Amino acid sequence: MAMEMWDWFIELVDKGTITRAADELQIPQQTLSARLAALEKELGCKLVVRTTPLALTRAGEVFLAYAQEQSIANRQMMRRLSDVTIGGSGRLKVGISNMRGRVLMPHVLEEFHRSLPGVSVKLIEGTNEELLRLAERNEADVVVAIFDGAHPGAVTRALYAEEVVLAADASLLERVCGLSVDEVVRRAEAEGLGVLGACPFLLETVDDISGQVSRMELTRAKIKTEGLVESENMMTLLALAAAGLGAVFCPTNMLDAMSVVTKDLVRIRLSERATYTVSTGTPVGADPWIATELFCDILGALFGTTAPEEPRT
Repeated sequence: MAMEMWDWFIELVDKGTITRAADELQIPQQTLSARLAALEKELGCKLVVRTTPLALTRAGEVFLAYAQEQSIANRQMMRRLSDVTIGGSGRLKVGISNMRGRVLMPHVLEEFHRSLPGVSVKLIEGTNEELLRLAERNEADVVVAIFDGAHPGAVTRALYAEEVVLAADASLLERVCGLSVDEVVRRAEAEGLGVLGACPFLLETVDDISGQVSRMELTRAKIKTEGLVESENMMTLLALAAAGLGAVFCPTNMLDAMSVVTKDLVRIRLSERATYTVSTGTPVGADPWIATELFCDILGALFGTTAPEEPRT
């Protein structure tokens, strides 16, 4: 059997349906279904029951355990080969949010591929909660996320402090508050967001950090936490905010990186709870790999800071 046999079967079981697994693997559903049928024919037994979601037979459970062992062994072999090959080889799996990837990855990957041009990188994008699970389940080599509290499955390394602010069009703030934009900002930063009770809000889902911060700040100000628009895509929310449709909670570094869209938005700083630490996380017990270590070192060199911001009230 080919070495990649293990990975597609593991992906199929993880996603639970042929449709979702095929989308993730970027192959036609018919191809994946044919692979499964050919594998079952070769082994002489049925591995899955094609319900929704798919269910493993007893033989399927045995094969999955074996496939996982072989996948790990294959990955370890590729890493050792990479470490003794000029320019490296293999594939580095990096978990990161969509917006943070836009800000960090162009700079990091340029430096990374200068040293290890033979190592390809797969970016796995997701919400913060999804990224934490990637690290804890050893499904990514390194994750860039907010590790708040204990995560026994991951070894973490602090990078920098990230701050979420509220950003909105000046005319929108003046219209909904009946005050000058300077007065709106002054009162909101001094007294909280109560002055913005009539403002429409554009919210990320609660699974991501900006979504969590927004709901904490709105609850603190006794404003209902149902936004005018809710989305997993921060770029969409920023475009809506730039069009004057609502106020968006977004990290400052992402506002800076998207300045073509966000340059005219007014920023309102929030409470100290809106500042948190972004860290890298690597799975506990993962074999050392030069590619992982180099990636984390470059990320730390380019974006790491050691001086925390002064707390605010």
